[in-house]
Amino acid sequence: MANEPQENMMRIAIAGSGGLARIFAHYLNATVHPFIILSRQAQPDLEALDYQIAVVNYDSQDELRYTLRGIDLVISTVSGNPQINLIDAAAHSDVRRFVPAEFEGPPGRRPRNDPLDRGRAATLDRLRHWSHHHRHRMASTIFICGVFYERFARGGLGSLGIGTSTNVYYQGSYLMDVEASTAEIVERQSGGQAVPIFLCLTSVYDVVQFLVAALDIPLQNWPAEFKMRGDRRSVAEVVLYAESVKGGAPFVQEVIQARDLPAHLEHATYYQDFAKVGRVQELIATEQRRYDYTTANLNTLVNVVPTNFWDWLREHWGAQ
Repeated sequence: MANEPQENMMRIAIAGSGGLARIFAHYLNATVHPFIILSRQAQPDLEALDYQIAVVNYDSQDELRYTLRGIDLVISTVSGNPQINLIDAAAHSDVRRFVPAEFEGPPGRRPRNDPLDRGRAATLDRLRHWSHHHRHRMASTIFICGVFYERFARGGLGSLGIGTSTNVYYQGSYLMDVEASTAEIVERQSGGQAVPIFLCLTSVYDVVQFLVAALDIPLQNWPAEFKMRGDRRSVAEVVLYAESVKGGAPFVQEVIQARDLPAHLEHATYYQDFAKVGRVQELIATEQRRYDYTTANLNTLVNVVPTNFWDWLREHWGAQ
């Protein structure tokens, strides 16, 4: 059996060498799929794990195209112009499918002139361009996972080396600081009653396991969007769960009414409090239900049992 060729084996390139790329490499290493990691500089610690590293200059199409020859699937964790250059090179190298550095809410929920864009609209435009190109057609799939649980971890996403190009990578940059027992949340009122605002959440590690499990599905059958989630909770439940895990004492909460969010944003911008600007922009996105979706098509297709939010919180913050 061991000598039989793997019919579904594919060659994969992971673009980037930060926290998310490293988690992808760790899980891919346990599969039949050979992979390379594209990095701007040498990574001796990754080479020590016997990972294949290709040092690339994202400004050089020739270099990128040469490196991507024979690659079936690119998983990107780089953004901005480097990612756009990578998309162009992948299409010219006959890469079959491209997974952009998205891993958030559904792109269709984003407003025009999105303040949280960071070059993503341009990236998706470029992927659309290649999806119906007459000579270098390349498909793409976005993996939608909502909010990473690890935003609520000790040290935030930054503790995993994720999201450092954003201003919401530190502990307490989104909804609550579990360690400090504080919360800054948005509430929507209707007729004097609080209306729940929901969001989908998934652990970074489960997102990676979902993607790796999806490799068992033939690439040509992948849809444009794979949605997954570990949990779906209201903003109020997210805070309540954290309070419970920490012993039940209520957090010190600043509750901002949805209608007051623009004024808070203006105030933070005026005083150049960029950390606060980032937090309020995320509250606006949450209130606009940009991290919420009702169906998760990938959950039903693969055999991954994601950790729910309560269990993750308990494991991370419980019984200290």
